[in-house]
Amino acid sequence: MYATTGTIQGNTVLTDDYSLERYNGRKVIITVLEEEKQYNTVSDEKLFALSDSLISQNLEAYKELAK
Repeated sequence: MYATTGTIQGNTVLTDDYSLERYNGRKVIITVLEEEKQYNTVSDEKLFALSDSLISQNLEAYKELAK
Protein backbone atom coordinates (compact mmCIF):
# COMPACT_ATOMS: atom_id res chain seq x y z
CA MET A 1 0.00 0.00 0.00
CA TYR A 2 1.25 3.48 -0.86
CA ALA A 3 -0.04 6.97 -0.08
CA THR A 4 0.78 10.35 -1.63
CA THR A 5 -0.91 13.68 -2.28
CA GLY A 6 -1.82 15.56 -5.42
CA THR A 7 -4.47 17.73 -7.02
CA ILE A 8 -7.27 16.88 -9.43
CA GLN A 9 -7.35 18.65 -12.78
CA GLY A 10 -10.11 17.41 -15.06
CA ASN A 11 -9.89 13.62 -15.06
CA THR A 12 -6.23 13.59 -14.02
CA VAL A 13 -4.60 13.52 -10.60
CA LEU A 14 -1.43 15.63 -10.66
CA THR A 15 1.43 14.84 -8.28
CA ASP A 16 5.17 15.49 -8.12
CA ASP A 17 5.82 12.01 -6.74
CA TYR A 18 7.83 10.21 -9.42
CA SER A 19 7.97 6.99 -7.39
CA LEU A 20 4.38 6.39 -8.54
CA GLU A 21 5.73 5.15 -11.90
CA ARG A 22 6.33 1.72 -10.38
CA TYR A 23 2.57 1.47 -9.69
CA ASN A 24 1.62 2.27 -13.29
CA GLY A 25 -1.54 0.44 -14.33
CA ARG A 26 -2.73 -0.44 -10.82
CA LYS A 27 -6.18 0.44 -9.55
CA VAL A 28 -6.40 3.12 -6.87
CA ILE A 29 -8.80 4.54 -4.32
CA ILE A 30 -8.93 8.35 -4.31
CA THR A 31 -9.99 10.41 -1.29
CA VAL A 32 -10.83 14.06 -1.94
CA LEU A 33 -10.20 16.45 0.96
CA GLU A 34 -12.48 19.45 1.34
CA GLU A 35 -10.25 22.52 1.31
CA GLU A 36 -12.64 24.63 3.39
CA LYS A 37 -12.45 22.20 6.27
CA GLN A 38 -9.39 22.02 8.50
CA TYR A 39 -7.88 18.63 9.11
CA ASN A 40 -5.36 17.37 11.62
CA THR A 41 -2.27 15.32 10.94
CA VAL A 42 -1.81 11.99 12.69
CA SER A 43 1.24 9.89 13.47
CA ASP A 44 2.31 7.13 11.09
CA GLU A 45 1.42 4.55 13.72
CA LYS A 46 -2.19 5.78 13.96
CA LEU A 47 -2.45 6.05 10.18
CA PHE A 48 -1.19 2.49 9.66
CA ALA A 49 -3.54 1.15 12.35
CA LEU A 50 -6.50 2.90 10.73
CA SER A 51 -5.45 1.74 7.28
CA ASP A 52 -5.13 -1.87 8.45
CA SER A 53 -8.56 -1.65 10.09
CA LEU A 54 -10.18 -0.28 6.92
CA ILE A 55 -8.52 -2.92 4.77
CA SER A 56 -9.74 -5.67 7.09
CA GLN A 57 -13.28 -4.28 7.03
CA ASN A 58 -13.32 -3.97 3.23
CA LEU A 59 -11.32 -7.04 2.24
CA GLU A 60 -13.94 -8.35 -0.21
CA ALA A 61 -14.09 -5.01 -2.05
CA TYR A 62 -10.29 -4.97 -2.34
CA LYS A 63 -10.34 -8.52 -3.73
CA GLU A 64 -12.79 -7.34 -6.42
CA LEU A 65 -10.52 -4.38 -7.27
CA ALA A 66 -7.57 -6.77 -7.63
CA LYS A 67 -9.31 -8.83 -10.32
